[in-house]
Amino acid sequence: MITIKPISILSENMPACIELDVHPEQVKFVADNAYSLAQAYDTNKAGADDGTAAVPYAVYEDDTMVGFAMYGYFPVDPDEDEDDEDSYDSKNPVYYFWRLLIDKNHQRRGIGAEVVRLVMEEIKRKPQGEALHCYVSYDAENIGSKTTFTNYGFEEDGRVIGGELVAKFAL
Repeated sequence: MITIKPISILSENMPACIELDVHPEQVKFVADNAYSLAQAYDTNKAGADDGTAAVPYAVYEDDTMVGFAMYGYFPVDPDEDEDDEDSYDSKNPVYYFWRLLIDKNHQRRGIGAEVVRLVMEEIKRKPQGEALHCYVSYDAENIGSKTTFTNYGFEEDGRVIGGELVAKFAL
């Protein structure tokens, strides 16, 4: 059974999370977990006043850690330019499916799709605050991610931000 459990840089299981890795040809598609955990810590520290949050999870198959996932919540930034082409939605708070990494030894078994379902079930409850959409972005060459997210119901919106295709899901 696939489950997700909160994790942080202070978690006892953090070293095991950092050891998870993808195939060499996939490295260009996803940040390593040490960077993601540090980014979550930094985001939560900086966002304490405005509600910005990063929510990281270790992914387990039974008792074995097999992956990592993280989503973020971004309230409206009153200082953000409404016409900023790098903004997912400058007028409304958004959720963002920030990271998904399934270890190379556990891929191609449907774990990623199940993790997307589990994380999205949480996001749909809007635990960090209200939002209209959840966004995700991925490299056009990353067919696995594209398929996983579009099969769940994300729809590409025609934009490219940071070199990645943008897809959204209405909450």
